[in-house]
Amino acid sequence: MSAKLDEFKEFVKRHPLLKGMVQSKQKTWQELYEDYCILGESAFPEEEKEEKKEETKKETKSSSSTEDLIKTVVGYVKKIDPDQVTKTVTSIQKVLELFGGIGGAAAGSALAKKSTGDPLFDKRFDEWY
Repeated sequence: MSAKLDEFKEFVKRHPLLKGMVQSKQKTWQELYEDYCILGESAFPEEEKEEKKEETKKETKSSSSTEDLIKTVVGYVKKIDPDQVTKTVTSIQKVLELFGGIGGAAAGSALAKKSTGDPLFDKRFDEWY
């Protein structure tokens, strides 16, 4: 008896739609087990057909969604203007240089303001070499 139950468990693992039938209250586990014991795996041909239909739907959805994604990406790449990208990158570089220059000048003036009165220690590190 236990061997038949183990076989049924393996059968259910291979056919996950059976679980859906129980969850949707179309059949109970007891009814499915009895059908399996009396009629064998041939008792569930429609379930196998539904599985195949769902698998083909999933395959077509995944392949079509991948194709759509690739088409979308290619469309965006085609719309990119290399000259405009170059201009944008150049302007960003200029802005960063401007901010770097302002930050460097402020740091330099802050160092220049600090003085101890001793000429040996008032020199900045860059002035030593």
